[in-house]
Amino acid sequence: MGSDSHKDTRPVSGRKPAQESRATEFRHRLIAWKQTPESLRPSLRALASELGTSHQLLGHYQASLEKWQHKERYHEAKRESEKICARASAEGRLMTKWEEQQVRDYGRAALRAMVAPMLLDQLERIRQDAKRVPLNRTQIKLLKLLARHGFPGAQELLGKCPQGSAKKNQASNLPPVPSGAVKSFRTV
Repeated sequence: MGSDSHKDTRPVSGRKPAQESRATEFRHRLIAWKQTPESLRPSLRALASELGTSHQLLGHYQASLEKWQHKERYHEAKRESEKICARASAEGRLMTKWEEQQVRDYGRAALRAMVAPMLLDQLERIRQDAKRVPLNRTQIKLLKLLARHGFPGAQELLGKCPQGSAKKNQASNLPPVPSGAVKSFRTV
């Protein structure tokens, strides 16, 4: 009976409902901010102030911006593919060759967008490894692949890694075999 009058009126911590969240607005502003040349753009702190949010929150969105973009590309590709299939189905017909090709292309785009965040995580692990130890052959091969496909930072990291470090790590940790006759471990 009296328990209702003692309700806690403090705000509940946690995430805001999606309709109240400004995350998409912040991400779109960050994308525009990143496209502006560094010499012309304001600091991240100034941008946060302009948006009426904290530097820390904006930094959080900036750190995960690329993954968010890939997720959005995935959803867009899936939506477009489903639209094509739904249109053909609504018209009671099979898809044309062109529509089938479009669906395949959207499927490939969705797959690339789905895999990209995992590759970005792998790139970050390689970046951390490169600070501590020379990279191994497999890491260098992956870096070359990622650089070829335009992953940001892969080409730069590849340029910083001496190619000889991969060769050093390929060999076992045994000392080199002398060029002369091979020694036998049998006692004579």
